[in-house]
Amino acid sequence: MTRLLLIGSGYPHLVVLEAFRRNPPGRGSVTLLSGDRLQAHPGMVPGYLAGRYPLEEIRVDLAEAAGAAGMAFTEGRVRTLDAGAGRVELESGIAIEYELASIALDGASIGEGHSRGSAHGIGSLAQVDALAGALDALAATPRPEPRRIVILGANELGVELALATRARLDRRGASDVIITILESRSELFGGRLRPWADRVERVLAERDIILRLGTGAAEVGADFVRQSDGRVQPADLVLSAAGPGAWAPLRGSGLPLDGHGNLLLEETLQAQGSATHFGAGPGTALLTAPRALHSMAADARMGRVLARNLATVLAGAPPTRRFIPRARELTLLDAGDGRAVLLGGPVAAVSRWALRYKQMGDRRLVNRLRATPQGGTATRGQS
Repeated sequence: MTRLLLIGSGYPHLVVLEAFRRNPPGRGSVTLLSGDRLQAHPGMVPGYLAGRYPLEEIRVDLAEAAGAAGMAFTEGRVRTLDAGAGRVELESGIAIEYELASIALDGASIGEGHSRGSAHGIGSLAQVDALAGALDALAATPRPEPRRIVILGANELGVELALATRARLDRRGASDVIITILESRSELFGGRLRPWADRVERVLAERDIILRLGTGAAEVGADFVRQSDGRVQPADLVLSAAGPGAWAPLRGSGLPLDGHGNLLLEETLQAQGSATHFGAGPGTALLTAPRALHSMAADARMGRVLARNLATVLAGAPPTRRFIPRARELTLLDAGDGRAVLLGGPVAAVSRWALRYKQMGDRRLVNRLRATPQGGTATRGQS
């Protein structure tokens, strides 16, 4: 039995890995479980698509990162989760029993309850590489009628993907491709940060990217997206930035969920009413702030709180750190053109130095995750 099972390789868990490498938790075994061993650093994916990084530079080997933190790694996808029994069963049939668990999903964990069957998710290195290939293939096949790309979600990732996609297509002489972002919310950033939204909307308009607010996706087909208003949008390629959504193994797990299938969390990042289950990142919702927006900066802070509380619980004490959402998290969006959009406090600016600052932080985390292993082990949970 593993003492602590980290389920998923979402950004908060990458932060936990880096924290545990610097300060290994006291007693007991820790295992990281993910469906893919090779992960793409989420903050560097837009830079890779825009041509700024080679694929190898954005690669995170989760077995290597787990080993650097003194823990084990298991590759496998969860079929069922039984919180009461402290047990997950993988698609391979292998079962893992645990005392403590933390759930932080990556972009590959697309919600099965949403019909996104033909949408490209962003999480594993293979998915990112496949997306780059699909964009290049689309650029290489001009047609008399317009070629169209639809991106689901105008969150931080969705905006960056749109800008990076435009940059990649421009370099390949396919500037005429129509890019549309669909967002179910009626306003960017939930309508709470109007100066930020205005700046981002201007940047998107400058790059001829269509933003449709108040319009979600009800169905994704092979060559179309059926919008929430019933209209059908032709699509040669669909990218999903809408997050993991409702993660199927949570249904029937015994853990508390909101109406959208998100895991409900206390401020300590413990599941509501549970002393043994934690969570962070997309696919979770805080009881005290159910509409709080997820961002890389927020997920990084959640990861730091999660790391401290998990280490405290492993040491035999109750968790004390609390995560309080901020209305204005410092946000850096890769604009795809050698600049970044900086959103912080009352400031909303676009500059090259903001991109250099973002690149420095992203590279620093990847390099720390690639530190010399301390003797962790890797196993496969898939057949």
